[in-house]
Amino acid sequence: MKNLEHIEELNETLLELRRCREREISLAEENRTILATLSALSYSENKYQIFDGLQKVLGQYIDFSDFIVISKQKSEETFTTFLTTNGVFKDRHWRYGDKFQRVLDGECILLFQPDSLDEFSFLSESLRQSIGMALMIGIRAQASDSVLLLLGSESGQFNTETKSTFLRFRPLIERAISEIEHKEALQNIVDQRTKELQEARQIAEQANETKSQFLAMMSHELRTPLNAVIGIIDILQQDSDDYQSDLLTRMEHSAELLHVIIGDILDVSQIESGHFKLHRQWTNLNERLLGSLEHYQENAEQKNLAFHISAQVADHYEYFVDPVRLMQIIFNLVGNAIKFTDEGEVKVELDITDDQLTIIVSDTGIGIKPEKLHHLFTPFIQADSTKTRNYGGSGLGLAITKHLVDLMGGQIHVESQVAKGTTFRVNLPLCLKKPYQLSQPTLSAPVAPSLKTTAQKHVLVVEDTKTNQMVIQILLEQMGYNVTIAENGQECLDIIAENTAFDLILMDVSMPVMDGIEATKRLRHHNILTPVIALTAHSTPEDREECLLAGMDDFIVKPFRKHHIQAIVNKYLNENR
Repeated sequence: MKNLEHIEELNETLLELRRCREREISLAEENRTILATLSALSYSENKYQIFDGLQKVLGQYIDFSDFIVISKQKSEETFTTFLTTNGVFKDRHWRYGDKFQRVLDGECILLFQPDSLDEFSFLSESLRQSIGMALMIGIRAQASDSVLLLLGSESGQFNTETKSTFLRFRPLIERAISEIEHKEALQNIVDQRTKELQEARQIAEQANETKSQFLAMMSHELRTPLNAVIGIIDILQQDSDDYQSDLLTRMEHSAELLHVIIGDILDVSQIESGHFKLHRQWTNLNERLLGSLEHYQENAEQKNLAFHISAQVADHYEYFVDPVRLMQIIFNLVGNAIKFTDEGEVKVELDITDDQLTIIVSDTGIGIKPEKLHHLFTPFIQADSTKTRNYGGSGLGLAITKHLVDLMGGQIHVESQVAKGTTFRVNLPLCLKKPYQLSQPTLSAPVAPSLKTTAQKHVLVVEDTKTNQMVIQILLEQMGYNVTIAENGQECLDIIAENTAFDLILMDVSMPVMDGIEATKRLRHHNILTPVIALTAHSTPEDREECLLAGMDDFIVKPFRKHHIQAIVNKYLNENR
C-alpha cells in the first residue's frame, strides 16, 4: 500500500513538474512576444498600427470579442472611445465611474455582469445584453488617463487565469499607451504647424494677389498718361528744328525707359502670383530675330561700340515658340550688354539646330564680381547697387529673363570677369516645322480695291481721356483720315445708331458709363461688323483674350507710337493691299 501511495505521490509530483515546465515555456514565449512587440512599437507610424499590433498580441493569449481603448485628458470628466475593433463603440462618451477609478489606481477588474454597471449605462439595452463579461485595466500616462476593455460576448469567457494573463501584459500596454500618446502629441504638433503654414501661405497668396491687382491697376493708370506723352512727342517731331528734335529724342528715350520699367513690374507681379503664361505659335525666327536686333545696332553705334551678329537661322523653317517672350529674353540680354559696355564690342550669336536654340550674348564691359553672380537673377538685386548708380535700372530684367527661360524648359548660364566682360548663354528647346510640313499657300480672290480715298475714310475713336483723344485725333488726321470722338461706350452706340458709315473703330476698354468690352458686344449683337481695335492700358494676355472674345478684331497696348497706329489702320483700311 505504502508503495502505491509513494508511486501516486511521485506521479503527482511529475505531473506538477510537467505543468510547471509548460507554464515556464508558456511564460517564456509570452515574454519573447512582449519584448518583440515592445521593440516593434518604436517603428509604428501611428496609433492605429500600435493598436493593431497590441490587439493581435493579446488575441494570441486571451479569447475576447471586442477590444476598446477609452481615454480622457487629465482635466476632463468623461472618457471618449479612442480606439476600438467594433464601430458600434466609436465616438462614444463613457461616464467616469467607480470601476474606472479603481483600474486607474492599479487594479485589474474582471466584470461578470457589466450590463448592470453605471459605466455601461449609456449603451442601448440590446448592446448591453450582448456583453457577457468584461476585463479592464487602467493606465495613467503623462497627459491622459486610459482604460483598456476586453469584452466577451459569452458568460464565462474570462476567468482568473485570463485576468492574470492580462496583468502580465500590463508593461506592454503601458508602453503602447505611452507610444500612442507620444505619437498623438507629435501628430498634433505637425497638424498645428501644417495648419499654421497653410494659413500663412493663404495669407501670403492673398497679399500677393492683392499686390498683383494693385500693380496691374497702377500699370493701367501709368500707361494712360504715358500714352499721351509719347503721342505728343510723335506729333511734335514732325515739324521740329534740330534743337527741338534733340530735346524730343531725349524725352522719347525717358518715356520708353519708363514704359519698359512699367512692363517689367507687371511681369514680376504676374510671375509671383503664378499668372504668367506663354503663348506659343509657329514663327519664322529668322525674320523675327534679325529684324528686332536692328534697333540695338543703332544703340551700339551711338556709344561707338562694335556690334556683331552671327545668326545660323534657316529662313524657310518655322518654330513653335512664344515670339514676344523670346524677343524679351534677347532684348534684356543685349540691352544689358550695351548698357554695361563703354568701349569695345557686343556680340550676339544665334544658332538653331533641329531641336534647340542657342543664344550667346557677350560683351567687353565692366563685368560682374564673383560674389554678385549668385544673386544675379534675384528680383530687385543689381550688380551695381552703389549710391552712385552709374548704370541705373530696376533690377528686374534678368529675373524675368531667368523665369522665361525656365518656363520654356531651357537653361541660362553666365560667365564674367571684372573689367573684361560678361557672356550669357541660353539654351532653349524648340519644336521645328520643316518646309514640307508647312501648309501650302492657297490662291485667294484678289481684294477689291477700296472705293474710298483716305480722306473719305472715317474713324470713330472711343476714348474717355481728353489728352489721349487729342493725340489720337491729331495722329489720324495727319495720316489723312476723318475722325469722330466718343467719350464712352454708350456714346459710341448712340453715334453708330445715327450713322453706321464708319470704316474703323478704335475702342478704349476702361471707360465710365459703359466700357469698351460691353460696347463691342452690343455692336456685334446688332450685327455691326465694322472692325473694332482695342486701344487699352490693360496689357496681359488675359486682357487681350477678353477683348477678342467680346468681338474685337485686334489689340494695341498703350502707350503706342505713331507707327503702331499707322500699321493697324492700314491693315484694316486696305491702304497697303
